[in-house]
Amino acid sequence: MSLGRKAFLSLTAAVVLGGAAILPMATGFASEDAEAVVAEADAELLAAAGIESDPSDGPVEERVIDLDRQAEIVDEILARDGHRLPEIEEPAETAINDTRDEELDCLAKVISNEARGEPRSGQLAVAQVVMNRVESPLFPNSICGVVYQRAQFSNIRGHHPRRSGAQWERFVEIAIDARNGISQPVVGEALFFHANYVRPAFARRKTRLGQVGAHIFYR
Repeated sequence: MSLGRKAFLSLTAAVVLGGAAILPMATGFASEDAEAVVAEADAELLAAAGIESDPSDGPVEERVIDLDRQAEIVDEILARDGHRLPEIEEPAETAINDTRDEELDCLAKVISNEARGEPRSGQLAVAQVVMNRVESPLFPNSICGVVYQRAQFSNIRGHHPRRSGAQWERFVEIAIDARNGISQPVVGEALFFHANYVRPAFARRKTRLGQVGAHIFYR
């Protein structure tokens, strides 16, 4: 493969989407045009690298090719002939909502109340259950509404965690993770859980999904 073709293909390969060429016939850049661009790029690249275009039969000294310059030459040829490579749009980054508002406080509080002695995965699982409930039509549509729903989380209203220090910051970090869906679900679509040392009546009517730490999760 010629040097120009290598440069041309390496440059355009990054902007081929779903196997479709980024220079369709509708642009007027037909296959013969591509051949001409590659041939012209060959000559310019070889000259820029100090390599003769028609070397003798003897060994050719290996030269270092400036790949950035290769890309520039291809761009210059395309621009001169009225062709343009499409711009590649960078995917927009999803903004993380880490606002320390009442909703985040409620989520961190339920982690503290229900899972403060659990490993991180167990704490995240409890927070994800709350978020699953927020998305479910069976429960209130806000975090605090879910957390303070009657007869759902024991002693939640009487629980007053110390909102400072490393432990609270860990609960807040996990709450941010769960609220934004950063980590993969630990317990899938679980809507219920209980400690493994109790046997609540609802467990017989639900589908068990698994156990994380000291909690068993259901949907």
